[in-house]
Amino acid sequence: MTTVKSTGEASDGRSRRGAEARQAARSRILEESRRVLRSGSVFDLTVQSIAKEVGLSRVTVYKYFPTVRDILKALSEEKIGLIFSNLPEVAGTERRYLEEFVSLALKVFLDDSHLVRNLVLATEMGDAVNSLFRAELEELLRDVVEQLDPHDRPVSSDSATAARIMVTYFRGSLYGWAAGFLDDATFAAEVRRASTLTSTTG
Repeated sequence: MTTVKSTGEASDGRSRRGAEARQAARSRILEESRRVLRSGSVFDLTVQSIAKEVGLSRVTVYKYFPTVRDILKALSEEKIGLIFSNLPEVAGTERRYLEEFVSLALKVFLDDSHLVRNLVLATEMGDAVNSLFRAELEELLRDVVEQLDPHDRPVSSDSATAARIMVTYFRGSLYGWAAGFLDDATFAAEVRRASTLTSTTG
């Protein structure tokens, strides 16, 4: 017996297949972008080269990502999302929370070292992710430090001041690492140092 689908069911099916096709195209664009950034530099990432490699027209790529900057932003949000979605299962008031948070951030950065270095350099060059690697990171650290006992807060008992100083120190290490002045091990050591800084004032 043949089952005849209603107009609504057929429409839902087409909509679902269309959404799946769009998601697949977007995923292919991002995966090709990751491949380029893992083996080359941000200057190698162009809409024309991506379109050619994934078998899409440039118009189609532009539909999902109007500029290369939008691709970099999407990849950066993806990395930051890995940190947010895997926050330590430790009480935020414990000093160990900050240590585990730092370890988590380092794992995300170093597991895809070449890609993240390129994203950071793109930030410095004004090509994307400015808010993610600056303002948002400081806000996140401030929230983390605020939950700690004032006596356990690095640098200062004031959470905003502590976060700002830690991020400043972290940022210096981050850009030094991205530019190739620090290797992965040295970068990790400097980032951990940023979370244990103490004030030199009385």
